Amino acid sequence: MTKWCIEHRSIVAVLSIFIFLSGIYVYTTMERQENPEVVSPGAIIKTIYPGATPEDIEKFIVKPMESKFGEIPNIKLMTSYSLDNVGVITIRLEDLSDEEIDDTWNTLRRKVDEVELPEQAWQPEVDTELIDTYGMLFTISGNRFSYKEMKEVADDLQERLEKMEGVSQVDIDGYIDDEIQINLDLLRMRNLNISSDNIATVLKAGNVNIPGGSLDLRDTKVAVSTTGEYKTLDDIKNTIVGMSESGNVIYLKDVADVHQVEGERDVFVSSDGEKALLISLKYSKGENIVKIGHEIRDFLDEYQKSLAEDMHIAIVTDQADYVNSAIKLFEKNLLSAILLVVAVILISMGLRSALVVSSAIPITVMATFAFMRFTDIVLHQVSISSLIVCLGLLVANAIVANDNMYLYLSKGMSKKEAIVYGINEVKIPILTSTLTTVASFLPLLMMEGVAGKFIKSLPIMVTVALFSSFILSLTVVPAMGYTFLKEKKEEKKEKKKSAFDGIRNFFLKQYKFVLKSALKMPIITILLAIALLVSSSMVIPSLGVQLFPFVERDQYIVDVTLVEGTSAEKTKEIITQIEDILSEDATVDSFLSKVGDGIPKFYPSFFPNQIASNKGQFVVNGEVAGMVDLQKKLEETIIGARIEVKQLENAIPVGLPVQVRVSGKGVDTLILIANDVKEILYDVEEGQHVQDDYGYEVLKMVVDVHQDKASMVGISNYDIAKTIRMAINGLEVTKMRPDDSDDDIPVVLRIPTEEKNTAQVLENIFVTSQITGKNVPIQQVTDIGSEFSISRILRRDRERTITIGLYPKPGYSAAEVLKIVEEKMEGFEVPQDYTLEFGGENEDRTEAFESLVGPSLLAVALIYLILMFQFMDLRQPLIIMGTIPLSFIGVIWGLKITGYPLGFMALMGTVSLMGVVVNNGIVLLDYINVLAKTGMDTKEAVIEACVTRLRPIMIGMVTTVIGLVPMALIGGSLWAPLAYAIIFGLLMSSILTMLVIPAAFMMFHNKKKKDKEQVNNS
Repeated sequence: MTKWCIEHRSIVAVLSIFIFLSGIYVYTTMERQENPEVVSPGAIIKTIYPGATPEDIEKFIVKPMESKFGEIPNIKLMTSYSLDNVGVITIRLEDLSDEEIDDTWNTLRRKVDEVELPEQAWQPEVDTELIDTYGMLFTISGNRFSYKEMKEVADDLQERLEKMEGVSQVDIDGYIDDEIQINLDLLRMRNLNISSDNIATVLKAGNVNIPGGSLDLRDTKVAVSTTGEYKTLDDIKNTIVGMSESGNVIYLKDVADVHQVEGERDVFVSSDGEKALLISLKYSKGENIVKIGHEIRDFLDEYQKSLAEDMHIAIVTDQADYVNSAIKLFEKNLLSAILLVVAVILISMGLRSALVVSSAIPITVMATFAFMRFTDIVLHQVSISSLIVCLGLLVANAIVANDNMYLYLSKGMSKKEAIVYGINEVKIPILTSTLTTVASFLPLLMMEGVAGKFIKSLPIMVTVALFSSFILSLTVVPAMGYTFLKEKKEEKKEKKKSAFDGIRNFFLKQYKFVLKSALKMPIITILLAIALLVSSSMVIPSLGVQLFPFVERDQYIVDVTLVEGTSAEKTKEIITQIEDILSEDATVDSFLSKVGDGIPKFYPSFFPNQIASNKGQFVVNGEVAGMVDLQKKLEETIIGARIEVKQLENAIPVGLPVQVRVSGKGVDTLILIANDVKEILYDVEEGQHVQDDYGYEVLKMVVDVHQDKASMVGISNYDIAKTIRMAINGLEVTKMRPDDSDDDIPVVLRIPTEEKNTAQVLENIFVTSQITGKNVPIQQVTDIGSEFSISRILRRDRERTITIGLYPKPGYSAAEVLKIVEEKMEGFEVPQDYTLEFGGENEDRTEAFESLVGPSLLAVALIYLILMFQFMDLRQPLIIMGTIPLSFIGVIWGLKITGYPLGFMALMGTVSLMGVVVNNGIVLLDYINVLAKTGMDTKEAVIEACVTRLRPIMIGMVTTVIGLVPMALIGGSLWAPLAYAIIFGLLMSSILTMLVIPAAFMMFHNKKKKDKEQVNNS
């Protein structure tokens, strides 16, 4: 192949240009994302049961569902919470393929349909798209405008945006539709013996439009319909709802006030403190969202010009911007890395060799991009980082090939002969080096969980790039070498003394001295290396442990929680106080707030608040450095609310970083145990914000139904619950569609707000008997009282569970604080049938770390097998494998010096190192064997091989290290630990390899020689 490539250099050049242009085309047209898409491993099942207490929800909704879901395999975790009127179950799956996840969700939906729920319970809602996110959030705001005026603008924007290419969905949030409110006069109704049931039944019956079929009149078919639809308020007001004892007709307007108003507001949206509507937009899958995002921004800028002066469009967050910034950053890293690598090659190898070696870089990179067209891998920070990680490795093959060609040229061979002979001599070692490197990366595909799916593209991209590099080393490099390298006689004429020759010769002389000393005392050399490894391992506990760092965005979240039962209006008052503080904060650029419901999911690891009147949520755009001071100020200023200021996470949030979970049957006992645990956690000085998830006891009105009395008069529990719900929350009974509108307006039966909020609200309410049709006072069949009771019941894996936890203070990791908590709780006992366990961030971290064990062991096994076939020997592969632990020394001290914790990315870099560090050993040991076969003295062969291979090994090491420097410096807290792990690990292992492998080789040789002498003597 090499000879053919030299003789057909023009064909090689054309093919190289074709690959390069193909890569550019794919790169410029492919889909772009900030992060890889990960199929959601979780689902939420939400069921509404009007009028039910938390105990009822648990008994009639949650437990039957949990029992059915227990039949589904591969469920890793099942949690639930039961509140008044609603039950929510969350399911998390084991690590499965995308197809298996889809099959599991189909099974889940079937099981939901099989559950026998109370007749009055609503159809459960199943959400399996927890990872699905909105690409852009923006607001329309203006205090002097009504919500109706802003909604007209929002509707117009929604219609226009949905027509744009690349937009799949646009939602409007924060607007309350108008409704027809029928405010009942309870006293008047009582005097006229009219119940809310009477009115509801009449309104439903009077608002109909029923097709009646058709009549054949001669030759014409005429449709017949019965219509009595409500078109105006007067139609509703003039509905007859009963007759008085004197025989007079009673109209609805006689017992109720009917008017059209904005519905009761239970959700508030604000933008920088101004009332607002929130518009959420999803980008279509498979599109270049950077391009689409710019088009939408341009459209919104132009649209803003048509709005009134005080009405503003403000973008809160735009995925396209972050994708663009992330990709540009990594493009900058890649370009910087390429330039640095080329500079190193140029300085160390000269212009002609630099041209030969550097030619492999752009072709390999573009070949890898071209390959992406045939996979589901798109352009994101992981796929680009893959190329940065292996950039130095890409040129290592070319360096070895070029160096060997140059070696035989310098010995006087003709150019063609030197290139063919030089390439043929190293093609097997280059292949072996490629295979061992691939063997360390490819097993990462075995990794389980979200972390495994997140980095899935890295081993694929590295594998493709390395094999591309190997092929180019045997094809393009010799063709380029024939073009640019010169034969010895030509070289002599223009040979100049390099400025680095003196430095190179000095270090070579020092290396020879140290090498000879190591060969004289091989056992001591190896023991010193082992001692260095053992002493370095003692530093590990001081590194700290962290699964993933926080997302590096100038954006963070503020969660606000008030006491259960707090109204949305009261929560809004607290939110307004926080808005005032944010407005005065110089580190804050803008913010969005929402009360009563969560902000739409705009980042994979962000989970919105559930619907709750006592909760508020902020997205703040500003300096993350100001978070600590903001948290402190909010705690000092805001009374009666729990406030959490937190960054977005790179991993799926686990809730409280440090957790203590107590499980058992009795709620009262669980609360007592939980309170004891909280007292212990309050004493942990390294932690803060101690909290639990069982909430507060709240005052509830209790309606105790006398079943015997209710049955005698023909009233069911459902009738009572429905009537009470109407009194408290209002009850939609029908809809009205005006002639000039295509939208239905809900017609709601309710009690005036001023009466609803009094203790006597139920005294004047009647329930209609289903047997006699008479109206029965609700007090006649119930006892109405009040009591404090729990607001929620939480379960974990089908057991009642309370979670107590805290956050680490700045400067402490969750792992450190958890260890302190465990020590403080040593000896803590719980009653029989109750359990206590520790959890939090450590659970996912342990799982992710354990998922690296399998790939690591497989990588070691594969590397050994490859080396065994390369050297056809059992001992020599062990010598090379011994260099792997040496890299750990560099990893440990690299993390210690740079201050990064031992996290998932650092460990992944360590695993990846295994195949990289053995490459040096392969190149070195292979040449020792070549020289030994010529009959050279073993010690001389070792010295000669080490001196000859020092240059390509060191250049390869430096190019790999230099290529990773940009990622280490500006790759952020996510990628820097991986870069530093490889940089320091490779530096240390490369230096030690050049001493330990020769020493180990000599040690085995001496032992073999001694054993042979003993056999001969015997």
